Amino acid sequence: MKIKLPLLLLVLLTIFLTACNIQTVEKFEQMQEQERSVEPKSTTEQHEATEETPSVEEEKQAEMKSGIDENSKNEKQDKPQQEVQQENQEVVEQPKKEAEKKQEVTKAPNTKTEQTATNKTGDKEKTNTVMPPNEVQQQPATQKRTVTIAIRVDTLLKHWDKLDSNLQSEKYVPKNGIILKPTTYELLSEKDTVWDVLQRATKEYKIQMEYQGANENIYNSVYVEGINHLYEFSAGELSGWMYKVNGVYPNYGCSQYVLKDGDVIEWHYTVDLGRDLGNHWDGN
Repeated sequence: MKIKLPLLLLVLLTIFLTACNIQTVEKFEQMQEQERSVEPKSTTEQHEATEETPSVEEEKQAEMKSGIDENSKNEKQDKPQQEVQQENQEVVEQPKKEAEKKQEVTKAPNTKTEQTATNKTGDKEKTNTVMPPNEVQQQPATQKRTVTIAIRVDTLLKHWDKLDSNLQSEKYVPKNGIILKPTTYELLSEKDTVWDVLQRATKEYKIQMEYQGANENIYNSVYVEGINHLYEFSAGELSGWMYKVNGVYPNYGCSQYVLKDGDVIEWHYTVDLGRDLGNHWDGN
């Protein structure tokens, strides 16, 4: 029994000590957890405190601004109302001026293009301008060169009995003696002859005409045999066609007479080699 008692005491002590150790360990762990939970809060609180509490420099700047604002307010209050109005107008006009400057900047290239356009139009106007009449070289207008031609048979009316009976008709010999009244023609070249104009007139008015070429006779000129079916020898052995220019009967063929501006041509039928027309032709 004596031996068992100390053993029991030892056992109890050990149990007691272990229990104490366990409690101390648990307390120790609880303490550590509390410390851990306290440390982050303290750090965050410190940060918040630092954020909430402004620095000394910021406080100084705030005080300076407040002082300036108060001074400006006081100055505005001290200034007269007119100056305050002027300042307000300047504040309103500043954005307008800035907008006008922007518009001028945007319009600047357009003005350049307009200037170039005006310069171009000015150049065109210069090129299109007409020179004064004194400086322009006036070219002489080419005047038309004209002549007149007529075909008449007046002598046959006076010597009707000499005319072939088959031709005694108004179809061949009109009552007024005019087969073609005076008609004007333009000279187409400087070499136009009486023959050229006669051809044009008879073709235009569809007047019958017959002739010999220059290579068919001894005169080296065109010889007119008949006009409007009135031929050589239709009114006797001395009858035929003759022409005159400006009242004169030439002594050469109609294809050799070169015309001038204003010439007057007349073709007449003669029954006596021109003597009945006031001209004597001896055949040479």
